[in-house]
Amino acid sequence: MALIEVRDLKKTYGIGSVDIPALRGVSFAIEPGEFVAIMGPSGSGKSTLMNILGCLDRPSGGKYLLDGADASRLSDPARAAVRNRKIGFVFQSFNLLPRASALKNTLLPMMYSFERKDVKLARQILSSIGLGDRLHHTPMQLSGGEQQRVAIARALVNDPPVIFGDEPTGNLDTATGVEIMSIFQRLNEQGKTIVIVTHEADIAAHARRVLRFRDGLLESDSQQ
Repeated sequence: MALIEVRDLKKTYGIGSVDIPALRGVSFAIEPGEFVAIMGPSGSGKSTLMNILGCLDRPSGGKYLLDGADASRLSDPARAAVRNRKIGFVFQSFNLLPRASALKNTLLPMMYSFERKDVKLARQILSSIGLGDRLHHTPMQLSGGEQQRVAIARALVNDPPVIFGDEPTGNLDTATGVEIMSIFQRLNEQGKTIVIVTHEADIAAHARRVLRFRDGLLESDSQQ
């Protein structure tokens, strides 16, 4: 069974009396363990798609199945629960709490889900991505690459089946971006499903499959 499946997915935004279609009927599936890059120019629909896949927005039409369940029909509380259990997010702007340490930022998803805080696990994850000596540093004491590593650790701490990256290297220099992508590749080799949005071909080259969007439609779907 596909981990992610969208069927004739549509999204239309109403601006005044004008309807603006962002997605015009998109269908595809992503199997467990894939590493997929979503590409397209500005206005192609890729960010809208990511918001729907991440249960941050609802489609206007069609279906979105996540792990076999129709996520497009869930209530807001149910979608929040799905985001916490089944989805890890890594954002371009890191989205870390500025006064919290790397360790406390990593533990946040457990706090939101009322799970027992597993400090040992959080330490292990941070150490596995090179931050074992930065556990008690706040974001202001970390480089951009280190902050993104904390964001990756936070995405992993509840062991979700899929990690979404929304332009995860957009605020990083080229060398640091390559380091971050190598972490995603290693996670994929360990069995995690990885889906990233990017407009950079060299970043998409790290993925095994590329979905290209244009004008709200899936223009191509290629393995690499």
